Amino acid sequence: MSLTTRPLSPRRAAAVVLVSLSLTGISACSVSIGGGSTDQDAAATASQEAPSTEQAAPASQSATPANGSQIPSAQASAPSTQEQTAPAASVGAGATGAGAQPAAGERPGAQATITDSKWLEGLEDVDRTVSASPSMILDKANEDVRIEGDVDALSVSASNVEVFADYVSVLTISGSNVTVYVKDVDRVVIKGSGVDVVWAGSTPKVEDFGTNTETRSQSTKSSRG
Repeated sequence: MSLTTRPLSPRRAAAVVLVSLSLTGISACSVSIGGGSTDQDAAATASQEAPSTEQAAPASQSATPANGSQIPSAQASAPSTQEQTAPAASVGAGATGAGAQPAAGERPGAQATITDSKWLEGLEDVDRTVSASPSMILDKANEDVRIEGDVDALSVSASNVEVFADYVSVLTISGSNVTVYVKDVDRVVIKGSGVDVVWAGSTPKVEDFGTNTETRSQSTKSSRG
């Protein structure tokens, strides 16, 4: 018995084609969906992980400025401490210097106003003005001298002289016709004759061994005629 092949009718041929296309489309569609699903999940995971990393970074950056801002504040407080102590140190040195100055009460004549008329007239007619030294001797006669400053020991051995002094610790006069005007003097020793000593401050200790002498404060009127 021999087989006889018949050509397919158009309808059957169309049906076979449709079935083949249907099977091919289902297989292609399943591959595409599986791959698409995997790519979407990976993209979703990446999109979620990326923001979390970006959020963590700003947090660490914000912490750094906070710590940095605290350091300058601690440094800024240091200068203020130095500025407060500096003046103190400055306020303590001035007081020591002031304490080293002589008390005003020790030399009242230095602050006194000269009122004696002969004292004022004599200051205008002095022959020379000299600076004081610890020990001085005036032995030149017929000369009027002004001494500026402090003298520990002043000896006047000349005659016919006038002396104007600021401060003398010990004044010794052995000449004759000698007049001494002194603002402050501690001790006066007179050995000459015709000697006058006038002071502006406190009354000194006077040792008078001379003749025809007078010692007084400028506020006391002279007893000589």
